[in-house]
Formats: sequence, structure tokens, C-alpha cells
Amino acid sequence: MLPSRSTPPERPRASGGEARDWTRPLREAAPLLGLGTTLAVTVLAGLGGGYWLDGRLGTRPVFLLLGGAFGLGAAMVHFFRAVAGQNERKAGPKP
Repeated sequence: MLPSRSTPPERPRASGGEARDWTRPLREAAPLLGLGTTLAVTVLAGLGGGYWLDGRLGTRPVFLLLGGAFGLGAAMVHFFRAVAGQNERKAGPKP
């Protein structure tokens, strides 16, 4: 016959101090965590589109440079909007 198993003793739950110490900063940083990847993909998409157009039209660095500039501009707009939105969330509603 096997010994009977008793239920394990319950651990005291955190009353909010330990569990919430790291969740609030993570929640605030969550919108910015993927920002680097988004910026890189946007610039590379502009460069890729310019390279593709140069190959199709026979112009060498013209559309590559224009696509890179467009991708960089779009990435900067996205970056500033994301940072401004994060700052507005921290500030709270305006009276």
C-alpha cells in the first residue's frame, strides 16, 4: 500500500508589493519594446524598394538613395509618434 499524499501547504500570496514591482515598468515599456525592429524593417523596406526600382528601370543608385531616405523618414515619424504617445500616457489626462 502506498502512503497517502497530502496537499502541499499554501504559500502566502504577495500582497502587491513584490508582484507589482516589475509589472508596472514592463507595462509602460511594452509599446517601445518592438520599436527597434520596426525602425530597422521600415528602413530596410525603403532600401529594398529602391533597389528593386533601380533594377527595373536601369537607374543605379537613384531610387536606392530615395528609398533609403523615404524609409528613414517614415521610421523617424513612427519613432516620434510612439515616444509622444508614451509621454502622453505617463502624463495622464489633461484637465
